[in-house]
Amino acid sequence: MKLLRLATTLNSTSAPYNQFSLGFKDSIDQTYCSLLKNDISIEDSIDSFHGDGSVLKMIKLVRNLIKQNNFDVVHIHSGVAGVILLIALMPFKISILKKTVFTLHNSWNVIKFRNQILNFIVMLFVRKICTCGNSSKDSIPRLINLFIEKKTISIVNGFDNERIDKIENSKDIDRHFSDDSLIKIVCVGALNNTKNQIALLKALKKITANCEIVFLGDGFKKEDLINFSQQLNANLNIFFKGRVSRKLTIEHMLEADISISLSNGEGLPIAVLESMYAGCFLILSKIPPHIEIDPPSVRCIFVDASTKLEIVNALYLAIDNIDSIRSGRNISKEYSIKNFGLKNMLREYMNIYTFLLNESI
Repeated sequence: MKLLRLATTLNSTSAPYNQFSLGFKDSIDQTYCSLLKNDISIEDSIDSFHGDGSVLKMIKLVRNLIKQNNFDVVHIHSGVAGVILLIALMPFKISILKKTVFTLHNSWNVIKFRNQILNFIVMLFVRKICTCGNSSKDSIPRLINLFIEKKTISIVNGFDNERIDKIENSKDIDRHFSDDSLIKIVCVGALNNTKNQIALLKALKKITANCEIVFLGDGFKKEDLINFSQQLNANLNIFFKGRVSRKLTIEHMLEADISISLSNGEGLPIAVLESMYAGCFLILSKIPPHIEIDPPSVRCIFVDASTKLEIVNALYLAIDNIDSIRSGRNISKEYSIKNFGLKNMLREYMNIYTFLLNESI
């Protein structure tokens, strides 16, 4: 099977590459085409191209790739990439749309209005639509569902537990937290309003225990968050390490006591799934995607992210029970694999690919 994968980015946090392309690297002949330039090394078995940030360049690139290859399936991972495909197919290759699948990687309410429009255009034309979980599917407005509901299915996101095991068992794993810290906290996500790191920082003003907090991710709120963090008490050691490789992210999770996500919206967050499997105790905002994950109750607290007192109380509950939190790191492993293992997700997508391949024969 020959597959063309279209996305906006290819980097250390790109789900289309980390979950999908790497997951299928041994079973599908894949070509990965992104709008933006790649900033990580690519698996040798995966052909990759990029438009260097130029929409026109990517249109020409996609047009040439389709002309030179007989792709069995085209998998679209963003509205931007999908509209580029539509333009590239005009006017003589429109029949290829019957081979297309689109994945909605987020909940509709947190997608920018421009991208909502692009997504809707693409969803009208593709053969199949997959959402990254039931909460993502349920977030699609009723009016839009009138046009797409019959071809939309929910496939729950999956994480690569074998990669985490490999990193955990590696002899050269690095240490990222100080041994002097009473509580080690990791917070993974883009530094923006949706991910809501400021809610955590405001709650930390009330914490008197010796805590170390590492933020992994980058974004336009970085400078504001750093400035705010510098006003906090000296008992808090706070580090902003930017966007790092998936390996380093997982190393932080394996070492941290707590993983916190106070996001206002998500798809079905891979970082939460990975940190749950890695053994972190979770403090999560009460949003549908987090509730859908539904971690074992002894390993998670849900909070109203708009209420500072709830976040403070959750942090103190974790501090008071740190010994049992550290001794129970393996509790969530079996649950994580059973419900969110990458193999489950890939199996369902392979069924979609096979359906599209057989239908187009």
